[in-house]
Amino acid sequence: MGMTKRIPITAAGLGLAIAMLTASCSGTSNKSDAPAPGAAPKSYADEPAELVIFGAVGNTEEVWNERFGTALKQKFPKYKFTYIQGSAKNTVQSMIAAGQTIDLIHDSLGGMRGNIIDNGYSYDLAPLMKSHQIDTGRFEKAVFDALSDKGKLYGFPLHDGGLVLYYNKDIFDKFGVVYPKNGMTWDQTIELGKRLTRSDGGVQYLGLGVSVNHMLTMNPYSLPFVGETGKAAINTDAYRKLVTKSILEPTEENGYREYLVSTKKTIVNDNFMKDKNLAMFVMNFYLQLQPDFNTFNWGIVSLPVFGDMPGVGSQPYPNGLFITSTSKYKDQGMEVLNYLVSDEFQMQLSRKGFIPVVKTKAVRDAYGQDTAFKDKQIAEALYTNKPAVPMARSANEGLVSSPLGANLIKVMTGEMDLNTALRVTEEQANKALEEAMRK
Repeated sequence: MGMTKRIPITAAGLGLAIAMLTASCSGTSNKSDAPAPGAAPKSYADEPAELVIFGAVGNTEEVWNERFGTALKQKFPKYKFTYIQGSAKNTVQSMIAAGQTIDLIHDSLGGMRGNIIDNGYSYDLAPLMKSHQIDTGRFEKAVFDALSDKGKLYGFPLHDGGLVLYYNKDIFDKFGVVYPKNGMTWDQTIELGKRLTRSDGGVQYLGLGVSVNHMLTMNPYSLPFVGETGKAAINTDAYRKLVTKSILEPTEENGYREYLVSTKKTIVNDNFMKDKNLAMFVMNFYLQLQPDFNTFNWGIVSLPVFGDMPGVGSQPYPNGLFITSTSKYKDQGMEVLNYLVSDEFQMQLSRKGFIPVVKTKAVRDAYGQDTAFKDKQIAEALYTNKPAVPMARSANEGLVSSPLGANLIKVMTGEMDLNTALRVTEEQANKALEEAMRK
């Protein structure tokens, strides 16, 4: 499928959607009129509906039910829910080709454009939010903005994600080094990493590792892979600054480069979880759900901050639920969305270890209380920084991020300098982007 024209996501996405709640709701289908001032909104909870949910994130039906499905069936007994698991073969496009009705799509931020917008499934929720009197003041604005495009909110986030700093306490204890703290800067964290990059007992220990693609995808400066012109946007001074501090400087201590030369790859999850030769690892939250985390003593603190961006963490990266433009049950779909972001349900998710999308203090304070890691002080790591502004997204980000990652490892191993890497990546990516436009 050809690439549609790219429209940047703006930080005002939720704000514009909220403003539209006071606008006329004419011109949309299958929605209720706004209630009179002071009147309660009409409830559609008892109006039967057959809602087909497509799980684009790939969760099994068992996982879906454990997290969301069972609660929805209990809350809405008049609704019939059908869940379809997405896979490499079972895609949104294959559902369209087969004529399969889809009312709701469960997808990540990364799939919103390719699966929802580009397939014509996007539906502006502003009229429904007005008629259902959605209280937007409860929401974490940046997280909702992430699921907006050109000021239109297409889905509600169910839980958030973002970057944190994991650390292996066993390595810190082995070398008598103090643990990292919440609120540290990149300079402070890099210096701490230098103290832990050493060879001992035939093992090369590395102080600080960063998941390159995750760091760039959720970078605090909100720098996109693809610019408004549809071309690669990574060969700039701002991007050079981002990469130098967060990707390259952590690898400059003696022994680190030699390790990368021997492995010929960037730092990955296994360095931290299985090989256990990495003291600190910047990675997307939820890595702690991996079984390997039960095999060592770990901790977690907030993502290091840049000196010119104090208190700003990574961009939000939520999973959301989207009402499709073709659904005949949009009001019932909004009942579902509104329940899933209610304090009642967000409390359940928070206790299970999923980052809530509401600002309610009690919900946040309950984070992880039903998990095996309830004593890890994770909430402090999650809320020390405020989320960065969501950056403009493109369905073709991978055409830039893939060659960028391949070229950055050459910089880390001394085969290429950064300026050359960014220039070569730009050329490679633009060629691929032009080819995608022609398809």
